[in-house]
Amino acid sequence: MSLLSQNPNAHLPGTELLTEVVLDALSDAAYRIALDNPELIERVLLANDTDIHLGSLHQIPLDHLQNGLSTHCPLQYRTIMLEPTSRGRLNPNSTRIIITHSGDPHLLLSTDTLSESIDSEGIEIDEDFLANATGHFESKKHSTFSDNSDSSDGVHAAQALFRADPLAFPASPTEDHCTLYVRTCDLGRVGLLNEDWAVASSYTENRCRLVRIVADDQLVKSRGTVCGSPTLIFNIIGNASWSIDQDHSLVSLRPSPFGQRQPSIPTAKSITIARISTPFSVHRKYQGPFHSSIKSYFSSARQLVKANDILALSLSSQPEFRVPADDEEEDDWGGVVNEIAYFLVTNVEHSVITSATTYKEDDLYAESTLGELGCWVDSSFTRMMQTGFEHARVPDVGSYLELDLQQTRSTYSSLKRHPSSRLFRRDSPFRKLLSLVSACFGDHSGDYQLQLSVLLKGVRGVGKFTTVCWVAQQLGLHVLEVNCFDLVEENSTTTEGTLQSRFDRASSCSPSILVLRGLEALTQTTQPADTGKDPAIANALKDCINKSTLSWKITGFPVLVIATTTDTSFVPPSILSCFKNEIQFEAPNEDERLEILQTLLSNASLAPDVSLEELAIQTAALVAMDLVDLVYQAKSSSLERAGEGGMKHPLITATDFDYAIKKVRAAYSENIGAPKIPSVTWDDVGGLAHVKADILDTIQLPLEHPELFGDGLKKRSGILLYGPPGTGKTLVAKAVATSCSLNFFSVKGPELLNMYIGESEANVRRVFQRARDAKPCVIFFDELDSVAPKRGNHGDSGGVMDRIVSQLLAEIDGMSSGSSSADVFVIGATNRPDLLDPALLRPGRFDRMLYLGVSQTHDAQLKIIEALTRKFKLHPDLDLSTIAQLCPLNYTGADFYALCSDAMLNAMSRTAQWVDGQLEKLNENPQNNHPYPLTPQYYLAEMIPQDMIQVQVSQEDFLSALRHLVPSVSQLEMEHYAQIQERFSM
Repeated sequence: MSLLSQNPNAHLPGTELLTEVVLDALSDAAYRIALDNPELIERVLLANDTDIHLGSLHQIPLDHLQNGLSTHCPLQYRTIMLEPTSRGRLNPNSTRIIITHSGDPHLLLSTDTLSESIDSEGIEIDEDFLANATGHFESKKHSTFSDNSDSSDGVHAAQALFRADPLAFPASPTEDHCTLYVRTCDLGRVGLLNEDWAVASSYTENRCRLVRIVADDQLVKSRGTVCGSPTLIFNIIGNASWSIDQDHSLVSLRPSPFGQRQPSIPTAKSITIARISTPFSVHRKYQGPFHSSIKSYFSSARQLVKANDILALSLSSQPEFRVPADDEEEDDWGGVVNEIAYFLVTNVEHSVITSATTYKEDDLYAESTLGELGCWVDSSFTRMMQTGFEHARVPDVGSYLELDLQQTRSTYSSLKRHPSSRLFRRDSPFRKLLSLVSACFGDHSGDYQLQLSVLLKGVRGVGKFTTVCWVAQQLGLHVLEVNCFDLVEENSTTTEGTLQSRFDRASSCSPSILVLRGLEALTQTTQPADTGKDPAIANALKDCINKSTLSWKITGFPVLVIATTTDTSFVPPSILSCFKNEIQFEAPNEDERLEILQTLLSNASLAPDVSLEELAIQTAALVAMDLVDLVYQAKSSSLERAGEGGMKHPLITATDFDYAIKKVRAAYSENIGAPKIPSVTWDDVGGLAHVKADILDTIQLPLEHPELFGDGLKKRSGILLYGPPGTGKTLVAKAVATSCSLNFFSVKGPELLNMYIGESEANVRRVFQRARDAKPCVIFFDELDSVAPKRGNHGDSGGVMDRIVSQLLAEIDGMSSGSSSADVFVIGATNRPDLLDPALLRPGRFDRMLYLGVSQTHDAQLKIIEALTRKFKLHPDLDLSTIAQLCPLNYTGADFYALCSDAMLNAMSRTAQWVDGQLEKLNENPQNNHPYPLTPQYYLAEMIPQDMIQVQVSQEDFLSALRHLVPSVSQLEMEHYAQIQERFSM
């Protein structure tokens, strides 16, 4: 059909005039209206204040009566061709308008994508754009929503794919149950206007429903994304919501025949609702809150529901509100909202809306009248019935309902919005556990009789239970936590019964994860065990795991058993064999600590002097729980300052974090301590230039050029510093750690000894494990001869020293070959290398021995004195070289430290005596403008210039200290150490 515009209205100057406009009617009704009322199309196009461009959508509202209800049916037309340009205005005298109705989905989709490419919204043609465009050309399975494959309604072809992103908070609490939010520029992709009703469906499943589309550019951050409440997204896409990959969660949208008017869908006569079994909902004492919450939900507003929908409602479980009085109603309950109740709509009964008007190709309208796109639930008309329990996976609504009081859930909610997170990399424990648990929910997985049982190993606070909660949160599973220390009773029979009851409860809440925390506790009982026999609890645990497979067959959902332990050496092999998979948790590295800190401090106000990158370096070897405590301590410190200064919202400063790090490290360990980077530079070390070069060649080379050790070449990991006491062995080790930016882990030999059998060797293992957690790290063993003497030459009856040496040898051997110990180095210090076990000095262990002796020349002594006095205020007449010439050559570094300290003390005493003399003179002749008697504090603060009381170290101070200094190493001992050097340097 063609027509010529005869409207005499003048067009706007400066606008390109169109000679021909081709419109495609998107429905049979729209085409018939255009045939009967051609002037209506002209009026709509000429009344448009904006230019007409390819792909633009034009709508003519037509009011009519249907089923006695006033409806508003949109008549839509899409621009598919323009002449002579792709954008312009109608010429009221000469523009030719052509109306077509091809019903060709390819034509409509191609013009839709074309309109996006030239639209003034600034749309960019990228990979997402092409993916969405090619997605329209899928099979009929994805492009239609009814069994009538012959439908040629243009509305069906105008569908588009969007990535589903659940809302983190309510946008409109009364409308979110049926509203999806998109960006304004995405409305044209589907052919919708703001607040139009559309049909949303899953891209992979045959699920569709009516939704209202609202444009909100503030809420939806990226194009091609649709946002909605977690329950609505789940009810649309179904199983695709469990994928961590957002590209798998696709929602298909297409226009409905209702536009902005109220949809013609039936009102349900009755609905049947069942509670979903969760560890919370199975309690009978919460019946009142359940009834109250579901009643309040449907009474608040008319709800749009479908069969098999899941509803998530918040309620209170406070003890004072659990059992109401006889004269109370359920609606009178109150309290703090802290729990979530899930319900499943199992059945919806409704009547079919009959229509006097027939549209032979309007399949969506037919589906809506039949209730296939949803039904209204009106509390004044619909009868509601609640039946027993159902088993189902549930959406993650904790953040949306503002109930994420646990840091575990809220942290994951923020992290999963960044799939590139280092914590979610493919080799991370989270990914490994997610892959194992997801295997139980594949097609026909129940036919294989899988027994998924996983043991999580790692130090306390590393995040084992948190990872389980994240996996359950991602896959919609219920978590039942059991502390094994609470299971242990006086005898094994009672313990077995308690364990079985926990498994039965987990089966009643399937799909669920039963978490056995502290697995090593199952072997602790007051009943003596038979020697040589497996504990009875091991057989009971194995039977419980086997019986859980029967529950899978009955309910259709599995029960997964996951146990956690800090040390598998305390768990008997018979219990370990019950778990088919094991996952090891390591302490987070620097990048992971940075990401954890960024997440924990995402809502905190940080001062400009705070560097999270530097904080991540300083928190080496700390696990996730320690970082949480660190942030808490820092915030507490800032609040204390705010209380003193009256600040309401204080900034967290670097001083607060320094205070927090000290507190966390103090609580880290009472015996061994925690690694940290020292603050000793080579400027603090005088002399020892040859030692510095040798150490840096051993340690710095593998760090700067790791490719040299990639072909099986073993690196040197051990350095032994030996020599007289006080020659700077500890200072050199700290300087190496500082210059190479390594964590420094200092361990005194006697600290490893423990009176209990096996604990001394365990301490050695813990030292190396903590060093691996804090890598790159230097372990410094001071007084190594006290902990690793020659085996067989000591008199302890238990052989503990032999076992410590053997454990130390095993750990050092593992450092040179194991990839997990790549950046861990060992430096030992001893005065008597001749007392060490010879095995420690063999190649691959402490094979690099460096002698640190006393200075052999006065020039070397001068360098030591200059290093020690570089922060002193020296008298201009002082000549340090003269002092060095007076020092004997058997002075060690400790002796020079004592010399400089005594000189400073002499200077301070001399200055104090001068101040006392001045006070005596002033008190003998008091002044009127000063108090009497004068105190040293007042004199120093008010009467004397600061430059007059600066302590200057003079030559006389050094000479006085030198006269009273006794060398710590005698000449005879020096000869002995010379012999030792000659012996070990050969």
